[in-house]
Amino acid sequence: MKQMRVDGDTPYLPEEIIRNILKRLPVKSLIRFQCVCKHWKNLIQTPCFVADHLHHSTHQNPSLLFSCDYSREPLRLLDCEMQVREVQNTPLIDSFSSVRILGSSNGLLCLAAEQSDLSPSALLLWNPAIREVRQLPRTKTTIYVEDSLTVGFGFSPILNDYKIVRTHAESGYAISGVEVYSLSTNSWRKIEFGNLGAVRLLPYIVSANGSIFWHAFNLKKEVGEDSFEIIVSFDIATELFTLIPWPALCCHTWSGISRLTVYEDKLAMLYSHVTEDFQYYLIDLWVWEEQVDSSGNRWNWSKKYASSPYPCMLFPEPIWRNEIVGVDYGISMPPLVCVEHPCETGLAMLSEEPELGLHLFNVATNEIKRFDIHRHGVGSVVFNYVESLVSVGKILIEEPSS
Repeated sequence: MKQMRVDGDTPYLPEEIIRNILKRLPVKSLIRFQCVCKHWKNLIQTPCFVADHLHHSTHQNPSLLFSCDYSREPLRLLDCEMQVREVQNTPLIDSFSSVRILGSSNGLLCLAAEQSDLSPSALLLWNPAIREVRQLPRTKTTIYVEDSLTVGFGFSPILNDYKIVRTHAESGYAISGVEVYSLSTNSWRKIEFGNLGAVRLLPYIVSANGSIFWHAFNLKKEVGEDSFEIIVSFDIATELFTLIPWPALCCHTWSGISRLTVYEDKLAMLYSHVTEDFQYYLIDLWVWEEQVDSSGNRWNWSKKYASSPYPCMLFPEPIWRNEIVGVDYGISMPPLVCVEHPCETGLAMLSEEPELGLHLFNVATNEIKRFDIHRHGVGSVVFNYVESLVSVGKILIEEPSS
């Protein structure tokens, strides 16, 4: 493109071209480039540019984040180039005895941090890319039994706001109260929880399209009954809870391992289970989508993918770049893979004794790849993550042009 000049001064590129170039750069470079000139600094800090950079990073540079619960081990990122690097903590995070990731959204991590066994966990919001961290105010209800708490974290594009949902339960783990934190107001408030009085939420959550989802148990049902396992949805904008039925799996989750995830921006479930002859393992992908069935139900589960038989038990983790992530913690069946010709099974064996064996099942091609994440073993938790410029401070809103 032809460069332009103003009054014979140094040639420059139109701002649209500059924005298009800058949004493709990593956050570390953008932080440095804010020192180039005041104009670039103001541009990089605008809400519109932050949103453009996040959109590009989400689709072009997604990462996987590896964490060990309640550990001082550093977080590790696996990027699109299949390179692993450590994430540097901030002094505030290092001041806690242990930290656990509760959720990940748009480059922000929601953390539960503990200083001692006698004090309740503090909640933090952290953007590792720009090294911003914020300790949230205490909730209105102080509970010391952490097993009775569940926390959800997500973003509402309708409100342009991040919210944290904190539930607490009485004996039997039935929900007895719900509080919601809003980043835009930096405050908590209690909300109604409707028909969740007989529901027990499990601690692992996913968020997508302005909603947070939990795997849950219906305490009015017996183990093994239909509708004992359900999914609870929380709409971040309306703050309403909805119950979603469990997919019709070939067998129940206590004979396999299930994991909520997101596939093509839709709620999905991964299910790892053994074959009938107990020789191999399979991973199935179910997606909750809008489609009217013969009974007139508008939303239904549909099975989108079934893996080829696999020789070891894999724990399903998030879907990353159209690939199902399975983690091998060493729970293996008798070796069934041809070592001399691993390509015949679609496997790329990169290590004989992995600390954490990571397996990627491509949903489109059914190709399987395997590699290792060193110094991460049993207890590792995997999250989708993307580097962003999103601040943990005040939510900024783009002023309308006059």
